[in-house]
Amino acid sequence: MSRTVVVLGGGISGLAASYHLSRAPYPPKVMMGGSWLQTLEASGCVLSQELFQHQAQKAAATQLGLKEPPSYCLVHLHKNCIPQYTLGHWQKLESARQFLAAQRLPLTLAGASYEGVAVNDCIESGRQAAVSVLGTEPQS
Repeated sequence: MSRTVVVLGGGISGLAASYHLSRAPYPPKVMMGGSWLQTLEASGCVLSQELFQHQAQKAAATQLGLKEPPSYCLVHLHKNCIPQYTLGHWQKLESARQFLAAQRLPLTLAGASYEGVAVNDCIESGRQAAVSVLGTEPQS
């Protein structure tokens, strides 16, 4: 069984995941991409396995406090596998919401397709959708 450490931007959820995963008995997997990879490609950088291994080891050492280099490292490049919204996403989303409100359709938009792809974004999106449907905040 393996574990995954996502090294993309950090934030509170990234720190919590890093803390939890750094204490698990399995070696980490590091996923990198997004604007970092796009910047490398645009600069004409050669995307070698050695580059990815070096960056992954550096990120794992920084974020997880790993001091020893891995005894084994396997690098795979999976392009375009990390979800990213397209240009104009937020305007399209607002337009869809306005249409739903104007037509008084009983539909609520929730999930990774709309307000964020991280788990905490999806949970909050679902919470907001429930509040919208029920018309009230949940009791604590």
